[in-house]
Amino acid sequence: MKEEQIHENEQAAAPVTSRATVLLGVTGTVDSAIVQPCLQEIGPVLNARVIVAAPNLAEATENDVHFRSYPLTAGRPENLPWVNASFAQRAICSLAAEVQADVCVLLHGDLILLNADVLPLFIQPVLEKRCDVVLPVYAAGKFDGLLNHGILAPLARALFGQRVRYPLPLDFSCSAEMCAKFTAPHPAHDPNADEILWPATIAAVAGKQVCQVNVDASHGRQTDGIELRTALASLVGSAFIEMEKYASFWQRIRGSRATPVTGHAVKQASESDGIDVKPLIDSFLLGARNLQEIWGPVLPPVTLFELKRLSRAPLEEFRMPDELWVRILYDFALAHRLRSISRSHLLGALTPLYLGWVASYVQEAANLSPFAAEQRLEQLARAYEENKPYLLRRWRWPDRFNP
Repeated sequence: MKEEQIHENEQAAAPVTSRATVLLGVTGTVDSAIVQPCLQEIGPVLNARVIVAAPNLAEATENDVHFRSYPLTAGRPENLPWVNASFAQRAICSLAAEVQADVCVLLHGDLILLNADVLPLFIQPVLEKRCDVVLPVYAAGKFDGLLNHGILAPLARALFGQRVRYPLPLDFSCSAEMCAKFTAPHPAHDPNADEILWPATIAAVAGKQVCQVNVDASHGRQTDGIELRTALASLVGSAFIEMEKYASFWQRIRGSRATPVTGHAVKQASESDGIDVKPLIDSFLLGARNLQEIWGPVLPPVTLFELKRLSRAPLEEFRMPDELWVRILYDFALAHRLRSISRSHLLGALTPLYLGWVASYVQEAANLSPFAAEQRLEQLARAYEENKPYLLRRWRWPDRFNP
């Protein structure tokens, strides 16, 4: 056979590179007529086969965009929004595996991130294999998202060693491999529990790369209309469950590492309205009077002494030191693991302590610039890391208090 013929045959046998498949899954009901105009702008930018998935969406193909429906069988209407979102996210990841999507992008039902400027920032890092999970950094005011900034994010950072601003995001993207991990049940999974999906945690345990994207957008507060006690019990309780599930992993982690961030940094707006801290402090004081039966068995004597001293401070001098707050969280995590007290009562008893921390932070940050407030939260996150040895001692030897 002539050399030219061999060359031609090799060319004919060479695989044809196909476009990537991107699944855009929406964790809420949408109308294809609303999505279609956005996709007409986004499609050429993505240069990919696009599948849009949402619950009860009529299956169709329009302008090279495929619409698919995914079932939501596990969720219940009375569930909290982030619980139902987790059910939807797992269902979307299952569909992504079924259609062999290269990238799965999970979007909140308000579709604020469905635009041609933002989506490529979530898709390209996965396609280029620079990241396995891409998480958003939302625009936020100085006093927005304090449950995340005061507990969820710094706790996840100290435990799993990744500096992630929103470990429980409403939007994110991931690779096909991570879709499989997000849908695989953990051996310790309780089938009766409403398990929340923590993508950054699963990626950290799997040793996968996480990236972040600055987005100049923010969702409405998911806790509106929900009692703080209920929201805190669900979210912090879920974080404590993750601690117990992955204890063998996080006990080996020391320190944390920065997570790559792309996109233009979002300039935070200054808060125009102050927050009245008196009701927050009053709630803390009421807890200090009425919850000693729960706080006593959970918290070491030195912590109880510090709380008693804090309860006597004048309103304008009310400050909860970082170390005190962090150790309280770690002590409650241990009590949650040991089940020495009903978990619902335990997390309810954490609520006035959290409000005390909020009051302290608000008073301290009231006159700070947005940048300085960011630095203050960074200081708190470092306190979580610096006090991790305290958590390790208490976790490994729970029968004795460590002052």
